[in-house]
Amino acid sequence: MDSARLNRLGAACLLAVLAVGASWGIAHTAVPEPLPARSGVAIPRPEVPAGGSIDELVAGASVEKGRAIADRQCAMCHSMGPGGPAIIGPNLYGVVGTHVGDIPGYEFSDALKAHKDETWTNATLSRWLGGPADYAPGTKMSFPGIASETDRADVIAYLRSLHPEKPE
Repeated sequence: MDSARLNRLGAACLLAVLAVGASWGIAHTAVPEPLPARSGVAIPRPEVPAGGSIDELVAGASVEKGRAIADRQCAMCHSMGPGGPAIIGPNLYGVVGTHVGDIPGYEFSDALKAHKDETWTNATLSRWLGGPADYAPGTKMSFPGIASETDRADVIAYLRSLHPEKPE
């Protein structure tokens, strides 16, 4: 076999690989994979007995523990600094005391927009963090929630600390 024939054979193989790759790329761009309506696996959330009202728990909560929980569970999708960008979810700096589903520069799901008359208080944040899909069925947020009221109170205390003025 001469070198010209080997070059043609190599070029034909390379062209075939490029054609298959381009077809695959075009197909996945033209027909996106739909997201499932709900998780394929139900993650159980054990009930934790209440230790008092959420306001009492937040009053005695640890901002540092809340920061650690938020870094572990929230920071991959949310920025938390002043003027931070929306990542997958909106920036959470200053969210306490604002209207639900009303952060400029972020497009919320209709499920969350349905709560726009509410504000993010300790109680609404606790319900949201306990299970976003329970609070707003149909929300885009796939986070299963934080079962422990104490952990939720710590996260809420941390979110309250991320406010230019301390919310009431």
